[in-house]
Amino acid sequence: MKNAKLLLPAVLLFGGVAAGFLNGLLGCGGGIVIVSLMERLTRGTEYDSRDVFASSVAAILPISAVSAVIYFLKSDAAAEGVKALIIPAAAGGVLGAILLDRLNTVWVKKLFALLIAWAGVSLVLSGVGVWK
Repeated sequence: MKNAKLLLPAVLLFGGVAAGFLNGLLGCGGGIVIVSLMERLTRGTEYDSRDVFASSVAAILPISAVSAVIYFLKSDAAAEGVKALIIPAAAGGVLGAILLDRLNTVWVKKLFALLIAWAGVSLVLSGVGVWK
């Protein structure tokens, strides 16, 4: 039991560092780490997938804010791209949060898995020059 008490903080620390690293390096991926980690840690508890996805958003917000500040300090291009995206992205965030509360968590998990698969395939195809 003592090892389990030591293991949880280590897993959370590693997961947090991995989420921040991926978000800072790639601009994405931190949420995937957080959702995957929290899904495993909350299995068999009163928390459901809605709680996991909502907690992931809450955790990724400050991570993204830190990454964004660093990007903006290094490049004006990032600030220009945000101007066109911020309002539609915020509206999409509101819509997504509303839908999360209404959709069956099985469908949310499937959508999440499809998004990860699509992102992976499109990145691989663009890396080999098939998808531009």
